[in-house]
Amino acid sequence: MPPSSSTLPAFQTRRPISDLDYVFGELKQSFMMGEFTPGQRVTLPELAAAFGTSQMPVREATNRLVAARAIEALPRRSLRVPEATMQRLDALLPLRLNLEGEATRLAAQLAPPGLPEELEQINQEMSQVLPQEDMKTYLRLNQKFHFAVYQHCGNDHLVDMIELLWMRYGPLLSIVRSGALSKTGRLRHTEVAEAIRRHDGDAAATAMRADIQEAAVTLRAAILSL
Repeated sequence: MPPSSSTLPAFQTRRPISDLDYVFGELKQSFMMGEFTPGQRVTLPELAAAFGTSQMPVREATNRLVAARAIEALPRRSLRVPEATMQRLDALLPLRLNLEGEATRLAAQLAPPGLPEELEQINQEMSQVLPQEDMKTYLRLNQKFHFAVYQHCGNDHLVDMIELLWMRYGPLLSIVRSGALSKTGRLRHTEVAEAIRRHDGDAAATAMRADIQEAAVTLRAAILSL
């Protein structure tokens, strides 16, 4: 059963940039990190109150999310996160495997010194939050790990496409209530970091695809249990 529409991430009401850019940026990150759940409904007034702004920038920001197919527009200024279905997972997963595998391959070839150590640090933080079953922090760190890799692929268009996929895919991750997304997730992350240290693009891409694919097994089970 989806949570109440009043369950929103803790947005900041003060910002150094335009309201529209801030609201959209925060909403985009929240979707990518799984802070919104499938089937969740929100309204423009609720979001405006959460951000401490008028409804105009919220409306424009959510229009972008609707165009990105991350959220669905409903009557009376309300919106709904798409439901978690096997069809949605099966449509998005191959795209993630292809695009994120290629971004990882490129990043391994172009990676700056220190990136493997940064990735291992994030991976270690993920393992530390597992006993606490803090899925919010776990998902935030998981997203941080992946994009720490992708941002070094040297192709901004590819990163933009991956962000679009994560905006659609992120809410699916939120249905995993406890534990890791994958029993081998930490191992796969270590394999990615080690392959990047060797600048082995093919090995890094293989490990990243395995991480995504194995996490999808957990998602399938979670969807079936809804």
